[in-house]
Amino acid sequence: MAVVDLEIVPLTSMKEAEEVAEVQRQAWEMSDIGIVPTFETRAVADVGFVYVAKIRDHVIGFIYGYHHFPDIHYSHMMAVLPEYQSKNVGYRLKRYHRERALESKHHVRLVQWTVDPLLPNNAYLNFAKLGGYCDTYKVDYYGDPDNDGVSIYAGVPTDRFKFSWPIHSARVTRRMQDYRQDRVSHEVLMQRSPAINVIKHWRFTGSTDIPGTSFTVEVPANYQEIRTQELDIARDWRVKFRDICLAALDSGFILADYHHVDNPTGGKSNYFEFILRDTLRDEIE
Repeated sequence: MAVVDLEIVPLTSMKEAEEVAEVQRQAWEMSDIGIVPTFETRAVADVGFVYVAKIRDHVIGFIYGYHHFPDIHYSHMMAVLPEYQSKNVGYRLKRYHRERALESKHHVRLVQWTVDPLLPNNAYLNFAKLGGYCDTYKVDYYGDPDNDGVSIYAGVPTDRFKFSWPIHSARVTRRMQDYRQDRVSHEVLMQRSPAINVIKHWRFTGSTDIPGTSFTVEVPANYQEIRTQELDIARDWRVKFRDICLAALDSGFILADYHHVDNPTGGKSNYFEFILRDTLRDEIE
């Protein structure tokens, strides 16, 4: 359910910077060593961008990033308080960011950020709803998260997608109007991009070999639960999916989309779709 009485504005005060620090602490279970200091947040709001989502003058979420000249924005962080997650706040923050970037005197063409490859809510927002893609995979990007007090990532390598959002592209423009028009059924998806694996008892089962045409990888809808309850399985997922991504990207594929679809057994399945970049060039550039 969407949050109704929400406003999104640029950060302008130290009070808001202090509330941004608290959002980081709660959203990522982060200790003080990992939190962006309030004075830095206030300064970046002037030389980069910090947008805050507020309800009744209280910050519940934010986007924080920099200009990467000449024509790229790097969105370093986005977080929402736990009680407001899955309520469309992140999507509205991203829409607001795109609107400001389109107005920029620097003619911004691309917004980039990093994201955990196996968190389903992030994947659906970034790929399905926003229409971006990934062509770069970062292995163990932050190293051991315990060293920085980020307990939600403890126990598995901190791999990341480097995600690209071409804000002027045909696909992004279309999905900003209505992302649902590009959603497909399980049958259509499997016809155009067959799955190379299935999930059995939370485990990856299948091949990690890369086919020559478009394909999908079924991924778990509950990766954080797996990490909490079956750490060895979570680590195995990280390594197998990493190997697939590195091989596919090296072969000219991009991670092009994410699908949450009704499957033939009556349940739901989640798939990353890999498509050769050259076949999508007109859509994403």
